[in-house]
Amino acid sequence: MKHKHNKKRNTAFLFESLIKEMTKSMVEKDAQKTSSIKFILSEAFSPSGILSQEMDCYNSLLESSGLDQYTAEKMIFHCRRKHELLDHKKIFEAQSDLIKKINSELTPQVYQNFVPNYRSYATIAQVFSSHTPIKRKVLMERNLIGDLMKPLGHEKPMMENISSLVVNKYIERFNNKYDYLMTEQKVLLSKYILAVGDNRADFTVYLSEELSRIRSEIVKSLSLEEVKNDNDMIANTKKLLEQIDSFNISEVDESTLLKLLKLQTLVVEYKNDD
Repeated sequence: MKHKHNKKRNTAFLFESLIKEMTKSMVEKDAQKTSSIKFILSEAFSPSGILSQEMDCYNSLLESSGLDQYTAEKMIFHCRRKHELLDHKKIFEAQSDLIKKINSELTPQVYQNFVPNYRSYATIAQVFSSHTPIKRKVLMERNLIGDLMKPLGHEKPMMENISSLVVNKYIERFNNKYDYLMTEQKVLLSKYILAVGDNRADFTVYLSEELSRIRSEIVKSLSLEEVKNDNDMIANTKKLLEQIDSFNISEVDESTLLKLLKLQTLVVEYKNDD
């Protein structure tokens, strides 16, 4: 009998769906809903909580790439072993509590949110699950090994206990490459560099808020004389808003970070009427 993956019992999917829902609430300026989602996230994914411990198992695999086959296999083995040692009764209870809050305090539509990494989340969940048939689990692991061996497209500055010196050096490198950075850009860079482990949820929440702020400022630009009297500028601004709405905050690398930095610069230029 084929074991069907239940996305409501996928901790990583629940987390990303809630982040997506929070982003939508910010765009819609529903402060009460945004506050509710923040509270639900902070409770369900507290640093010492069981769901955060399970998320660490997911993230160890999701944030790895460019590995050789031996290392990829060892990575899967140790993550699976770590997951096996977790209290699965507590995980189930915590998921049930989270699902109940989503259904009663938000809406079941949260589960319909588009999550770009869903395929990877489902694969990892089936590799971790003791209910997955052996043959299917082997096939899932082979797919996962392939993902872990994909060439490293960029170097992620994600390391534990990174010092302020490293943060400053990273900011200095961006300053040299892209001219002077504004305060909000330095904040973004610092939070990006430190977005690992317990800080990942905080960074994702910050990123949602920052994108909401940027979107709001760009919407305001449509009322500027030089914009509203130029059909091309109106069309380009609307395209930019569509890009912001489809932004994937679950995968932020140096390339997407640069786009965010440019958006922050654009907002300042709008404010200065440049």
